[in-house]
Amino acid sequence: PDSIPRYAEGVIRWEWPPWLKLTGLGKTVMIGSDLLIARFATPSTVPTRDCRFFDTQPFARCRVSFAYDGGLCPIYEEFVFNDAGDITFIEAWSDQPDRLPGNVDSDPWMEASDVRRLSTRVPGLGYGDGHVDPGGSAFIAAASMDPELEDLRRRMLDFWITWADEVANTAGNLDEDALYADGCGWD
Repeated sequence: PDSIPRYAEGVIRWEWPPWLKLTGLGKTVMIGSDLLIARFATPSTVPTRDCRFFDTQPFARCRVSFAYDGGLCPIYEEFVFNDAGDITFIEAWSDQPDRLPGNVDSDPWMEASDVRRLSTRVPGLGYGDGHVDPGGSAFIAAASMDPELEDLRRRMLDFWITWADEVANTAGNLDEDALYADGCGWD
C-alpha cells in the first residue's frame, strides 16, 4: 500500500476505450489519483500480476487482474521509461482479444512491428528524459497526421476538462459497475 511508482514529472497515463483515455498527467496527479481510486473510490486488490521486460520500448509489459466487487478485471498495460528509469508513459487496454493492440494468440506480449500502440508515436518518449511537449513543433507536426495522437495532444492541453467530459460521456459518474462493466467483460 505504501509503494509509489517511480513516475517522471511529466508522466502520462492513456487508457484505451472503453476506459477514459487520458487518465493521468503529471507525477502529482498520478500519485493522487492512484491513492484516491485504489483506496477510496473503487478499492481493489491485484490477485494476478505477470510483468515481462523487453529490450525495446515499451520496456515493461504486464497482464494484471484487478479484483473489484463486480468481479475480476483483466488489464494489459505497457510502461515506457526515460533514461533515468522513471515511468514516462503508461498505456492500458482491457485484456480481451477484441480490445488489445495486436493479436494475443500469435503475439501475447505485443512484440510485432504492427502493434497499434500510442507510446511509440508520441514525440519525446522512449529516450533521453522522455519529456513530451504537446505544444511543441514535433508533437504538432506528428499529430497533424495522426488523429489518435491529436486526441492525446488535445487532452493534454486541457486535461481536467477533457477528463471530466470523458467521465460524463462514459458513465456519468464514477460508479464501479457503470464504469468498469464493459472493459472488465462483466456484461
